Amino acid sequence: MELIKLNKMNKIVKSVNYVKPISSQWGEFHKWNLEFEDGFSGEYLSKSEQQNKFIVGQSVDIEVTKREYNGETINKIKPASNFQGGGNKPQLKADNVQELIVKQNALTNACNIVGVDDVPKILEIADAFKEWVLNDVKPQKTKSNDLPF
Repeated sequence: MELIKLNKMNKIVKSVNYVKPISSQWGEFHKWNLEFEDGFSGEYLSKSEQQNKFIVGQSVDIEVTKREYNGETINKIKPASNFQGGGNKPQLKADNVQELIVKQNALTNACNIVGVDDVPKILEIADAFKEWVLNDVKPQKTKSNDLPF
């Protein structure tokens, strides 16, 4: 059994005829024969007996897969998917993302040295760490900052 996928096409539905239910390894489907205004025809499998994808006289975008079965070529038709993804669009990163990471790390380490009670001292030490990491400015130990290096 060889499958050949064709491009998407736009067709006008001429006729839609229910054939029968069929059982497969994926459950029960309902087989429909479709014919289009330009003479193109094929079969469509639907999970429901009351399909609403192909309406006589309406234009429809379809995808076709040709299948060889017992020496006969069958056009397997399905509605074209317009799925474009979405929902999980990547968040835009700030231009200064590395700087923000360094600042967060500096704050954490400043808290580890000072504790959590002296916010001005935490910020002073965090800024000293940030300047050293980003700008290679080594902090100087003073009485006010009491840095461990």
